[in-house]
This record gives sequence, structure tokens and C-alpha cells, in this order.
Amino acid sequence: MALSPGALRVELRRAGIANAAVDAVWPQWWSSEAESSLSATAELTFTIARRLGLSPQDLLEGEARFVWRDEAKFKLLAATVSAEEQALSSFGCAVARAAVAGVPATGSAASYNAGEIRDAILREAPFVHAEALLAFAWGVGIPVLQLRIFPLAQKRMHAMTAAVGGRSAVLLARDSSYLAPMTFTLAHEIGHVMLGHLTGATAVVDVEDPFVSPESDDAEEAAADRFALELLTGEPRPTVLTNIESFSATQLASAVSEQGPRLGIEPGFLAMCVGHSTKQWEKVYGSLKIIAPGYQDVPGWLNSIAERQLDWLAMTEDSQDYLRVVMGLPRDDV
Repeated sequence: MALSPGALRVELRRAGIANAAVDAVWPQWWSSEAESSLSATAELTFTIARRLGLSPQDLLEGEARFVWRDEAKFKLLAATVSAEEQALSSFGCAVARAAVAGVPATGSAASYNAGEIRDAILREAPFVHAEALLAFAWGVGIPVLQLRIFPLAQKRMHAMTAAVGGRSAVLLARDSSYLAPMTFTLAHEIGHVMLGHLTGATAVVDVEDPFVSPESDDAEEAAADRFALELLTGEPRPTVLTNIESFSATQLASAVSEQGPRLGIEPGFLAMCVGHSTKQWEKVYGSLKIIAPGYQDVPGWLNSIAERQLDWLAMTEDSQDYLRVVMGLPRDDV
């Protein structure tokens, strides 16, 4: 027999699911009147299980057990709690499963190297920029979403690429106020897909920002970094130096805005490369305020593109509602 709504919430909290996540995935159609219906209570359990990546049968029997527990690869993780790993990977795969249903599979099985993608973009643009990279991802059937809801009280991840049924989805977690940092993260996650790092795994989870983290001993992380750098700069191991040791944010913004297009590198990301070399991150982020487009609601921008790209009518009503919640979009009236 299905748990009562109150007991269901208790069990989800015992499994480590944050109250905010439970509230977010609770279906709109549920009402106090439905509590007297065994079928409605059972449907509630199935809906919650689907949305959080839990085993419906186990949840019906009173235990929250994550479906995708052991198949995810966690990168740049110094210390972890098993329950957190299970919650993140299962939640991510549940979101990916809902998202790929709204994206045509055309091109999703193809693999491209970084140089091929870069050359294709440079035929139409002076450098590889965020919008072009998103166009590539969506064009080959890889949805890119910014998560606004997380299963844990703390986000505990930077980004994730999840695979379901031979399809992949990129899920970004950390908020960004500038396009350049997000662009590297997206290029890195696309690298995981194109390099086959999800073979035999349900997800690759980057817990920390791969760009600012110390160089990893993980071969796949290093390969995804090289892929991203080659895609964005033309070189898998670029060396970017300044001709002066001390510079202001304004000087940096001016220099990269002039040199970036000449080098075929987006100015904001060229500034990020300077930060990687000099570790003068305060000045780098100061320059990003000046370099066009400057400060931006990147999560909102990403999900506005996703909202337009997703074929909502190809999804079930439940999946539509679920993705809108996860992406922080207004829910349709039921």
C-alpha cells in the first residue's frame, strides 16, 4: 500500500531529499480531497518517484531507493556521501529522460572532434561564442538546461551530463553572471559526450568548476578540458600571457576586446585564460563586467532558449510540468 502523503514526505527527507525539492516535484493536481483515494495516492507515489529518479515499487513499499545509484562518474570530488551521489545522479537522469523526449534525435549519435565543431562555427562567426555552442548542442539533439531545483539542500555540483537511452543532456547547476565561464563549462560537458565518456555510465558529474580547479589526474577530465580549450581557442593547451605583470580590469577588457577577434577567441574567454595563467581573478571578473555583453542573467537566458527549443507537445503533461519546475519556468494551469 502506498504511503500517506505525510509519511511519503518523511521518507523522502530520510533519504536526504531537501524540502524545497520535495515541494517542487509535488504534482499540481494533488489536493487534500485526493488523500481518500487509494489510486490517487498511488499515482502521487509514482509521480514523485519518476521526478526524483526513485524506484516506484520500493517507494510504494515505504523505502526511497534511487534507480541510478552506482553508474555515475563523479569528477573532482575530494569527499562525498554516498546518499548524495545517489540523489544527484538519479535526479539528473530523471531530468535528462524528460528533456530528451522533447528533442529530435537527429544527429544525436554522431561524434565530432573539437576542431570540426570549431571550424563549422568559425564559418559563420569570428569566434566560438555561447550562442553558437548552444546552437550546435541543440542541433545534434543534446538539450542544455539550467537547473533551478536540486534534490539536496546544497547544490553540490557544477554541471552534469546524463545519458538515457543512448541520448545525452547537459544540466548546468552553478549560476553564472557572465557568459564566458558558462561557455567553458558547456564546451567541457560537450567534450564528455563527444569523447564517449558516458559509455557504460549514466552520468558524468563535475562537482567543481573544471576551469578553475587544479589540474586533474583524472584522464577523462583532462581530455574534456583539452577538448573545450581546443574548441574555444584552437589549441588544446593554449598559453596566454600578458606583457605586463600589473594590469587593471579596464586594461584587460580593452586588450582582449582587441586581440580576441584577431586570435579567433571570444574576448571574455580570452580574459578567463589570462586569469588561469595569472590567478588575478578579481581583475578578470572586473573585466567581464566591461566586455560585451557584460553582466547577464545567464541561467534565465539559457532556459529561455531551452523553452523555445523543446518540443513541449512531444512530452507527457507530467513531463512538461516537471521540466517547467526544474527550469524555473511558469507552470501551466492544470
